[in-house]
Amino acid sequence: MKSNIMVAIATLSICAAGQLTTLAQGQRGVCTPVLALDTAAREALITALAGPDGEFAAHAEYTAILAKFGTTAQPYANILRAEKQHIAALQQQCVKYGVAVPADTYLGTVTAPATLLEAAQVGVFAENLNVTMYGTLLTQVAKYPSLVQVFTNLRAASLNNHLPAFEAAVANGGTTPGTGTCTGTGTGPGNGARLRDGTCVQ
Repeated sequence: MKSNIMVAIATLSICAAGQLTTLAQGQRGVCTPVLALDTAAREALITALAGPDGEFAAHAEYTAILAKFGTTAQPYANILRAEKQHIAALQQQCVKYGVAVPADTYLGTVTAPATLLEAAQVGVFAENLNVTMYGTLLTQVAKYPSLVQVFTNLRAASLNNHLPAFEAAVANGGTTPGTGTCTGTGTGPGNGARLRDGTCVQ
């Protein structure tokens, strides 16, 4: 009896360490994923990463822009760093739920726009699509709190950080106005409000 209890405790510990918390029904010592994703949620997670409006596509677009116009061009440099964090967050959810991480088929296949103004306009368009995508995908993952949280956070980053940064860049001819001089609340030139990802927006 004591040995059986110890085996069960050890198995639960192993499962928990791998973000797996339950025993397969009728099979002691076999771990199963935490509330395995249904088909809709699984497709939503893959779409968020690898869909045409997802994080891989955005990462590829901003990588191409920086390769053409310089690695310090703003707001593209800051937003590219954010995109890498978004990808990592979604990949962690894939691991958690036992979903194979999809391949990035976008990186290296995107052509940068001809000018920074066009790049900023592309950014506005892409971030709007991203916001809409997450709004739709959230309805598919409602049963999975961690996915709801991640999708909500990523949607908010696009809506509240990236989109305003690109809109400000469009108004400024393609680059972020007042970069590095955010000292106030956006009441005049060089006195912009700094967003959470470090971008300065008038």
